[in-house]
Amino acid sequence: MGVVSIMAAILEEELRDRGIRGLTQLDREMIVHSMIERTAELETDIKQPHSGSRLDDQS
Repeated sequence: MGVVSIMAAILEEELRDRGIRGLTQLDREMIVHSMIERTAELETDIKQPHSGSRLDDQS
């Protein structure tokens, strides 16, 4: 079982615990893929140096 399938199964349990039902395995896997991509994008954004002046440069 791949990581995405494992995460999709965990997502299914979490949703079921909250009364959300009706998503297919493919739906859950697509959500997991999207979450992984968005997390990677956020990590990249965080690691990029921000343009503009920093407080240290202003003194």
